[in-house]
Amino acid sequence: MKCPSCQAPLHRILYEGMPVFRCMQCHGYLVGQKRLEGIQASPQTSIEGLKKEVIEESRPDTLEAIRCPRCRRKMDKRFIEEPASMYVDMCRECGHLWLDGGELARLQLAHEMKPQAQEARRFQQRLRTMTAEERAEFEANIAKLPGDNEALPLVLEMLSRGDSL
Repeated sequence: MKCPSCQAPLHRILYEGMPVFRCMQCHGYLVGQKRLEGIQASPQTSIEGLKKEVIEESRPDTLEAIRCPRCRRKMDKRFIEEPASMYVDMCRECGHLWLDGGELARLQLAHEMKPQAQEARRFQQRLRTMTAEERAEFEANIAKLPGDNEALPLVLEMLSRGDSL
């Protein structure tokens, strides 16, 4: 596949642990919709790293209609108001997004800056640093809460790995 902006070859890489296609020349990304959700659910890059990527790799938005590298259909310009207020190119045929240089990091950064994401990150960090005794006490306290707690071990394991619920 070739980059729709500069025609350089696209390379398959991992971004936040998810496979995507990247143009090494203009720094654009081809990302499937589900992969984008996976990227947002499993942050691995620090806020500082995302800011650096936005600054170093941002490129002007493609103004003309581009063709999807995957299926070659014309992509639509879509305005994403939340969380980053920007235009992205979306393929109605195969559901892939083309994100110009810096846009994927910008989306991820906007997502990570939401209060819910920051709280989840702090909680995940706290779970990772708990001693065995602290974790046992935490789990015992959670088990005392009213309601069905059968899913608790799975939820705690997912959160300690950094997964999203």
